[in-house]
Amino acid sequence: MAAFETSNLTSNTPVVVEGPYGPVRLKWHKLRTHLAEAPFKRSNLALGWQLGASLEVDILATADGRFAVLHDPTLGPSTTGRGRVPRMPITSLRGLFHRNAEGAPDPDAPVLSLAELIAPLRGRPRAPSANLQLDLKLLQGHSLPDSAIADAAAAVAGLEDAIVVGSHHLDDACRLVAAIPGARLGYDPRLEVSRQPGLRDPERLLRHIERRSAGVSLVYLRFDAIVAAESQGFPLVARLLDLGIETDAWTINPGGDTSDAILRTLVEAKVHQITTDVSSEIFRLIRSL
Repeated sequence: MAAFETSNLTSNTPVVVEGPYGPVRLKWHKLRTHLAEAPFKRSNLALGWQLGASLEVDILATADGRFAVLHDPTLGPSTTGRGRVPRMPITSLRGLFHRNAEGAPDPDAPVLSLAELIAPLRGRPRAPSANLQLDLKLLQGHSLPDSAIADAAAAVAGLEDAIVVGSHHLDDACRLVAAIPGARLGYDPRLEVSRQPGLRDPERLLRHIERRSAGVSLVYLRFDAIVAAESQGFPLVARLLDLGIETDAWTINPGGDTSDAILRTLVEAKVHQITTDVSSEIFRLIRSL
């Protein structure tokens, strides 16, 4: 509970919740603390860094081999720009802003390069538990250029031990982690599951991850895949822990398919982390179990 009590001194945005079976970290999806706000807000990055949050940004390589902090390969309608990011130089993104849920541009959420977003962190106090996941996005048929790897390594220089590189594209993520000594490696098998439907079977999924587990310390799984495995009597999260791999369950927000039963299953399975856009609500729901 110490992490939440510390955060409560300056914010009502928790970074961890003490569940019935131990602590569960609450990762701020796209740096959001509320569903309606724009993604990748600079103030949320600074706050989470101070409070010890698990933070997430998406990164895409531009035409000139730089990383931009963007989720989608096209700029519209989620930003004030237009065009396909992989065909544009990083300089063409200047002056653009991410939009909130109502479509309004947010001056606290400019479209930035990875280097520009991270640079202010070097002058800010960092809680020991703070970490920043770089969610590597690649277009089908595209490989990660060496220039982008060098750009990311320079962007996070001096902060390497706080970095987690996660992706569907494990080979490219491995290349990026190799250039950032001290960074952790995460793997999301969703792309492979879409290509190989048989991997929806939790035992086969475990074998797939085990074959590719060298250097992997964190696996990102859709929350419903974890719930399905548990309902079949297969303790996927526990088996991954036996391999030394923690699990992040994504993405869980109030309403919709989220229920007390789903959250109870996840905490009983002992997931290490839950990805959410509304950490305060997930905190409240888990505490009420």
